[in-house]
Amino acid sequence: MSTESFDSRNALNGTTGPRAVLNAQTESSEDADKKIRKERRIRSKADLRLCTIAGLLCSLNLLDSGIYPGLALLISSWYRREELQLRFAYLQCGEIIVLATGGIVNYGLNHLHGNGGLKGWQWMFLVQGLVACIIGIATYWWIIDFPEYSDRSFKFLNSEEARIATSRIQRDRGDVIPAPFTWREIFRHFLDPKIYGFAASFFLLNLVSTSLSYFLPIILQSGMGFSTNQSILLSAPPYYYAVIPVILSSAFGDKYRLRGPVIVFNSLCLIAGFIMLGFADQVTVRYIGIYLATGAYISNWAALNSYQASNITGQWKRAVAAAAVTACNGLGGVAGSFIVRQQEAPRYWTAIWVSISSHVSIICIVAAFSIFFYIVNSKQRKGGKVIEETEGFRYTY
Repeated sequence: MSTESFDSRNALNGTTGPRAVLNAQTESSEDADKKIRKERRIRSKADLRLCTIAGLLCSLNLLDSGIYPGLALLISSWYRREELQLRFAYLQCGEIIVLATGGIVNYGLNHLHGNGGLKGWQWMFLVQGLVACIIGIATYWWIIDFPEYSDRSFKFLNSEEARIATSRIQRDRGDVIPAPFTWREIFRHFLDPKIYGFAASFFLLNLVSTSLSYFLPIILQSGMGFSTNQSILLSAPPYYYAVIPVILSSAFGDKYRLRGPVIVFNSLCLIAGFIMLGFADQVTVRYIGIYLATGAYISNWAALNSYQASNITGQWKRAVAAAAVTACNGLGGVAGSFIVRQQEAPRYWTAIWVSISSHVSIICIVAAFSIFFYIVNSKQRKGGKVIEETEGFRYTY
């Protein structure tokens, strides 16, 4: 049998020639589609297991101490950089929805005063404590491990899915496998000025969020003339509203891989909200200002978390950044508890000016980072610089 006749028959059967090439391309396209579907399914599983439990832990104030930086590190290790802000937004939404609902529930529990020989505040502690215990026990099985160990987690991924989860992060920033632990490796990361810039931003953000979230009922009562029960109920709607801007701004930031402009926009919204709260005379306008400010600072929480996570590589450096951010975040909360001064009702000028100034400072920090990131990225494009000790890595700004 001649070679020509053999090749002719193979060409007709689609094993060689243009048809074979077309078949190979189709199979390659199908394999790529399957891989994309698998990655989406893995990402959805991680969303469910990580973001839902994180939101519940936040809402029950169980993210104090070492839990918060560990959870922030875990979330940042599971997603590509262009996916991070929306995942932090999911986390934040879980927290604010439960917190807002919790305020309404507490309003009802307070009316149980005297039932069962317990006071209203005792009913609040009893119910919330019981819920916290149940969720705390369930978390032991529900929370997941890092991607490279995710096949060990309870009813989560199999070994093939764990390899896919690991490879997609490795392609993004190349830091799935951590370097061996040494104290020298930890301390050298404190020499990076970016760590302090990110930590200062969280200090300034939590300065406002603590004062507004903890003292909002007091502001509504003493500053706007509402009764105690009205103030409790009116504290909830701004948090339900905040779900809208945090999801929209985070989806926009992830889609276009922008962090700094989103943070600046949210900061300007917060400044506008506090101007309305401090300088307007109508109660309605001042209350709308609370909506603007609440939505802005909650949106910036997700934006700042993704901002720092997108511009740091290496698991130990991420751990250092998470610890530094948590420390300064806590300090901001301490400072924020002193800026709402009862004797300044109904305007609370100290809180107004400190809040405005803090977000002007955040805008300045982001501007400085953006200029620095642009210069370094330009050098990297010309082939003269390796960023964050990772070949091909560029800053997100």
